[in-house]
Amino acid sequence: MAQSLEGVARYCPVIVLLPLLSFLLISFVTQKKGPVSAAIAICSLAGSFLLSLGMALPRFQHHSEIYEWNHPWLTVGFSESTRSSIYVGLLVDNLSVLTSLMVTFIATLVAIYSYGYMTKEISHFPTQNSASLSRFFAYLSLFVFSMLGLVFSNNLLQIYIFWELVGVCSYLLIGFWYFKKSAADANKKSFVVTKFADLFFLIGILAVGLGAGTFNLVELDQLSSLPFSLLGTAALPLILITFGPIGKSAQFPLQVWLPDAMEGPTPVSALIHAATMVAAGIYLVGRLFGLYQLAPAAAYFVALIGSITALMAALIAIAQNDIKKVLAYSTISQLGYMLAALGSGAYTAGLFHLFTHAFFKALLFLGSGAVIVACHNNDMWKMGGLKKHLPYTHFAFGIGCLALAGVPPFAGFWSKDEILGGVYHDHPELFVILAIAAFLTAFYVTRMYCIAFLGGYRTKDAAGPYQGVVPSPDLPAPMSPSKDTLGMEPEWTEEKATPGQDPDICLGYKQEHVAHHSGPPHEVSKTMYVPLLILSVFAALLGFAGMPWNNQFHHLIQHIREAPHEFSVGLMGLSVLIALSGIWVGWSLFAKDPVAGEEKLRKYLGGFHTVLCQKFYMDHFWAWAVSKTMMLWSIAAAWFDDDMVDGGVRGSGLMTALLGEKLRKEHSGLVSHYLFMLIASLLLLTALLASIQPEFVLSPSRILDFKEQIPPGGLLP
Repeated sequence: MAQSLEGVARYCPVIVLLPLLSFLLISFVTQKKGPVSAAIAICSLAGSFLLSLGMALPRFQHHSEIYEWNHPWLTVGFSESTRSSIYVGLLVDNLSVLTSLMVTFIATLVAIYSYGYMTKEISHFPTQNSASLSRFFAYLSLFVFSMLGLVFSNNLLQIYIFWELVGVCSYLLIGFWYFKKSAADANKKSFVVTKFADLFFLIGILAVGLGAGTFNLVELDQLSSLPFSLLGTAALPLILITFGPIGKSAQFPLQVWLPDAMEGPTPVSALIHAATMVAAGIYLVGRLFGLYQLAPAAAYFVALIGSITALMAALIAIAQNDIKKVLAYSTISQLGYMLAALGSGAYTAGLFHLFTHAFFKALLFLGSGAVIVACHNNDMWKMGGLKKHLPYTHFAFGIGCLALAGVPPFAGFWSKDEILGGVYHDHPELFVILAIAAFLTAFYVTRMYCIAFLGGYRTKDAAGPYQGVVPSPDLPAPMSPSKDTLGMEPEWTEEKATPGQDPDICLGYKQEHVAHHSGPPHEVSKTMYVPLLILSVFAALLGFAGMPWNNQFHHLIQHIREAPHEFSVGLMGLSVLIALSGIWVGWSLFAKDPVAGEEKLRKYLGGFHTVLCQKFYMDHFWAWAVSKTMMLWSIAAAWFDDDMVDGGVRGSGLMTALLGEKLRKEHSGLVSHYLFMLIASLLLLTALLASIQPEFVLSPSRILDFKEQIPPGGLLP
């Protein structure tokens, strides 16, 4: 039974509002003072983290009370019998508190890192200044506020409000470099794709809430049966809700936006991929875990989508050259693991992987940002030898790679092993898919590490034959859903290299050329590598909280409807073997001669490599779908609006103008003309009366009778 906010639970409103206060102060007070804005943002996030830690510490001692605060927001209905209220509220339990702790801790480290990273990046653009730094930290603060509001929401409607605000913040941050066409396209793409998914999400929320008579998460979780349905099935509303996480967490078939989101600054990528936007979808499914367990069809749908996405994204990552896009597809794949676990009933495993993944993926993205700052390039083939040039970054990045690959005893091993075990017991066919994805994960992580960090530093001129964007510009491009789509003209919307310039200039970049030094790469500043080292500790050790024989995380995060899964030494051994096999294959190909290894890989894959470069043609599919559906409807709507609606308006105006022109010619100013018109009018009136009552016109006596009926004073009073 939920209690009102008491004790440390009263920190909750302050935790949520501190980042909002930071956003308001930066926006209206310090918008022209970048360093001051950065300090405000960092302090507010650190304050939220410390308060979250204060709320979490009693729960580490097995205090699991649920606290809830409700306040009426809107009242709808016209009578007492039909009147009902919509509430806003806060829910403080183990899941929300631990998620808040994770979000605020990672956001604080990202903010500290961002000061060093963004100061350096903004200095490269003469059109940007200190106000740009303030703008970044204002957006960052609003982003964290939105995520915390979502985490502590106690009902589905409130979650939806913050869900949309998270989407708005991601739109602002992905398009932070708004003068780049590629960044402008990327933020529009992310916004449109996620809004498409959110339409189904909202329908599902309304079906569940109206059918159950409540939107409250605690009350929904206590249902013993599903009182809602659509088209005769209770699973359909939950499947519609799943489209929200499919869009927000970039799952098949709506995963196309997340790789393009790499156009945003690297700290944004770290926050989106680790602790905010994509994590929101997994958090929502975890919150509704009890409902999904009552609808096996919906739960299997979640598990199937997650498994397909995990494999597809892992395959695409093999063909990427951009270090951030390798990590982007890695995120999509790992989120698929989490959904597969939650859909298979492995509640603890799925959420444990959400937490471990947040730390090692934030580490990897921030590490990639350090590499990009050092090398002034995203292309791994223009790196190499960074092991000796960036010792701190290399150490931290290496730990992140081992955690992502699932090597024991690093964090990713324990959580991924639990997922494989949970899925194996419920859906063996999906276990096979996830096992293949686990092998591919270890392989592409090793490929990325070897190309970027081993060997010698490759300058732009010695990058080799496989450098460049993926897919290369000579491959068929998807049709852009823009002004050219009506003519079905192909257009590249991704970053497109301009020969002879470094860094590569995007299509429509319009940026002053930035002069970079041509010397070897260098280690980044302490404000950048210290957060990496802190995250590396958690990437290495956090997994011990979820060891199968002493699972402390399970004691903190558990659900009454989660079926017990027996620990299997054989499955754990198989998980280790899969990870080590992937690393061995990748190491044998890329450790000594990455170019030769890439040649062997492409020769082995053959034409399938082109399919991977084209991302299974999903961009092409959606471009075709848009052109055949939305664009056709748009053409029809444009015709109806222009020819029918506007045509009617223009036609009535034209008729009025023509009539006015005719009548204007009748006003000549000649008395004879007016006399003629008067006589003609009288004759016309007489003819009209004769046609109606001939006897009145043709009989003089009738006219005299009518005259006698007129009163002495006339017809007017």
